[in-house]
Amino acid sequence: MKQQHLLIIDDDVDICALLKRFFERKGFAVTTAFKAQDGIDLIRARAFDVLLTDFRLPDMDGLEVIKAVRSLRAELPIIVITGYSDVKQAIKAIRLGAFEYVTKPIYPEEILLHVQKAIASPSSTDEKVPKKTIASSKASALSQQNDLPDYIPGSSHQSKRTQQLIELVAPTDMTVVILGESGTGKEVAARMIHQSSKRKNAPFVTVDCGALPQEIAGSELFGHMKGSFTGAVADKKGQFEIANGGTLFLDEIGNLSYENQIKLLRVLQERTIRRLGSEKDQPIDVRIIVATNEDLKAAMERGNFREDIYHRLNEFKVELPSLKECPEDIEIYSSFFLKKANEELSKNVLSIDEDVLNYFKQYNWPGNIRELKNVVRRSVLLSAGDHIQAKVLPIEITSPVHVKSESNNEIPLEQNTYDLKTIVEATEARTILRALEKTAFNKSRTAALLGIDRKTLYNKMATYGIK
Repeated sequence: MKQQHLLIIDDDVDICALLKRFFERKGFAVTTAFKAQDGIDLIRARAFDVLLTDFRLPDMDGLEVIKAVRSLRAELPIIVITGYSDVKQAIKAIRLGAFEYVTKPIYPEEILLHVQKAIASPSSTDEKVPKKTIASSKASALSQQNDLPDYIPGSSHQSKRTQQLIELVAPTDMTVVILGESGTGKEVAARMIHQSSKRKNAPFVTVDCGALPQEIAGSELFGHMKGSFTGAVADKKGQFEIANGGTLFLDEIGNLSYENQIKLLRVLQERTIRRLGSEKDQPIDVRIIVATNEDLKAAMERGNFREDIYHRLNEFKVELPSLKECPEDIEIYSSFFLKKANEELSKNVLSIDEDVLNYFKQYNWPGNIRELKNVVRRSVLLSAGDHIQAKVLPIEITSPVHVKSESNNEIPLEQNTYDLKTIVEATEARTILRALEKTAFNKSRTAALLGIDRKTLYNKMATYGIK
């Protein structure tokens, strides 16, 4: 069997290395490039089976890359990877001929599925299939998916109150702190604020501070100049520059290093940034929204978070309720996620059984709305008929294992549980929680403590609803 050759274009050296190792273990030949033009030169010189490219590169964006590659090799499947989840950009990329569009954080197994589909696609093997027809059908699917909104408000008192606060603060330029447990929809709330603001036509940029390695966080946020450190092969814009005129959403703000907290304070005070290695300040016009699932006041007392930054950020606070506080929202959200999953997975599951909804209402939902969405999506995928039945639900829903923190002596596995898989999963989830508590929920340190990489940690946290 012919070895498949993959080209990866990304200016993030760590992402290139991660994907290169992963795909080589899967039997692929992998070539990497850190600039768009270097990748295009490689495509001009030799044949590849699939191209993976970041959307934002130092010398051009993803749409320009697609146009250039299409002029050289119209049949080459292109998968665009980006940290900016924007359906409009997705439709543009697909219309230009991209095979797929995926958003960060990167899960290699997910990208592998897209690569395998791209290789098996008629567009990469059958020259008689019109490329524009394939691209148009993908664009049409995305457009249909966009017929549904990205979110739906709940009917509970708490959800309605949250919606009122968002509508109140959105038209202003106030800095907003969004509080809530993991999975309550903090990024969705931030996006709602942006979309209802006067900045809605400008960029909305998301930065997960918890996933930013401390050694490159400054470069990622504020940019750098060529030669400012080893590996800085070109000037690079930071996320503040990319978001200029729009909104910058800083998730897990409590994980920002002390040094970068000081730089952030300077931005908040002076509305200017300075790239690493530069002596010149640049004015910046960005609305900042931050989110956290930890107690920033407690972090201040521990000396991990600066008090002056807290008061600068805390102009307006929005607290998101947990799903267990709003059980009346579960049926509404479940129906909404069912429709979304049908469109995303090209399925036609019509309803959710009553006993499934009863399981949902009895479950504790430690992962909140995100966990409910994932459970419904997985159930739609596994359902062979036209409705979701209890047999396709995860075991933690039908045989609840309420994983609690180490400080709680009660670990309520269902009585007389002898199922080994259930016990092992509960133990693993509990161990992850303990490690998170020990590292003050620092994901990088937690992964190191557990002896796994950060992506594996994120996957396990999502599986157990503790992400």
